[in-house]
Amino acid sequence: MPVISVYLKKNDYERIKAKSIAEEIPLSKLVRVSIEKYILTEEQKKAREEVVHLLKKALKGSFEELWIKTHKERTEADACRR
Repeated sequence: MPVISVYLKKNDYERIKAKSIAEEIPLSKLVRVSIEKYILTEEQKKAREEVVHLLKKALKGSFEELWIKTHKERTEADACRR
């Protein structure tokens, strides 16, 4: 496994070190797991964005038509109330 150096704020280091001691987990494992979770979160975020993009693309025509129709109906209803 490659070795890296990381600079942390003193307060952050102390908090991570305290958690490491309290949970009896090596500090390196806490950092490694945190990085893995960050990468996974970013991958999930990109996947969600792709799904949303594909849904918008698939529903584009019908969604726009529905929006125009709904907006027109609401505008007319508002006009009748005034």
